[in-house]
Amino acid sequence: MEITMVAREEQVKARGRRGFTVIAMLVALVLLAVGLMSLARASAQTVTMQTLAQNRTNAIAVARGYLEQVRTRDPWTIASEASTLVDAEGKPSAGGFYRRRVEVTAMRDNLLQVTVFVDYPRGTQPITLITSFFRGNGLAGA
Repeated sequence: MEITMVAREEQVKARGRRGFTVIAMLVALVLLAVGLMSLARASAQTVTMQTLAQNRTNAIAVARGYLEQVRTRDPWTIASEASTLVDAEGKPSAGGFYRRRVEVTAMRDNLLQVTVFVDYPRGTQPITLITSFFRGNGLAGA
C-alpha cells in the first residue's frame, strides 16, 4: 500500500512537470501572430511614407529647378504655362510622374508674381513656389 502511495505521489508530481497545455500553446500562438502582423504593418507603412517623402523631395527639386529657369528669362516674355508631364529631373516626358505648371499674375504694371506648381505621385497638395519679377520701365539701362 505504501508503494502505491509513493507511486501515486510521483505520478502527481510528473503531471505538474509535463509541459504546456494545448490552451497555453494556442494563446501563445495568437499573441505571436498579433505581434508579427503589427510588425508587418509598421514595416509596410514605413516603406509607404519613405516613398512619399522621396516623391515630395523630387517634386521640390523639379519646382526649384524650373523656377530658376524662369528667372533667367526676359521678364517681358514670361507667361503662364499649361500643365506638362516631367520626369524626376524636370525634363518633359510623356511618361513623367510629375506634372508642372506655371501661373503668371500681374500684380502692378511692372510687377509679376510667378507661381510654379508641381504635382507628385500620391501627393495631396502640389508643391508651390512663388517669386516676384520687376520688369523695369522697358527703357534701356533701367
